Amino acid sequence: TGGPSLVTNQKLSDIRLASKGWMAHPKQKRLVAFDGRYLHGVVPGKGFQQGRRVTLMLAFWENIKIREGHGPGSARPFPDNNLPEWAQHLVAPFDEDGDNYGSCVETAPVKLDRIYETLDGKARKRGTGMPTYD
Repeated sequence: TGGPSLVTNQKLSDIRLASKGWMAHPKQKRLVAFDGRYLHGVVPGKGFQQGRRVTLMLAFWENIKIREGHGPGSARPFPDNNLPEWAQHLVAPFDEDGDNYGSCVETAPVKLDRIYETLDGKARKRGTGMPTYD
């Protein structure tokens, strides 16, 4: 459900727009791993599958303060009992026979050679700086 995940080669501190990107379409039990310092997100869209899309994002920090509380939020511990239905899928075995890795297949993301384009659909020149804003 929903559009693909998009990861670019642009960081927040960059003075140039991204020149490359990679997309991964939603799929049950798919893992997409990347350096979170790069511009990333989900491309808006309905997608082609029915159901609810659940995304679990993990970050590794040297120092972080755990925030207590219930429900979604950042820096929260994963619940260990009375899991909601969506979370039960995250802790269930991958396969019926208990083989957690038997069905894992490495798949290359869809490579994009153009991330930005002009409003009339033309390619934006490579090496162009950030657009100006009023």
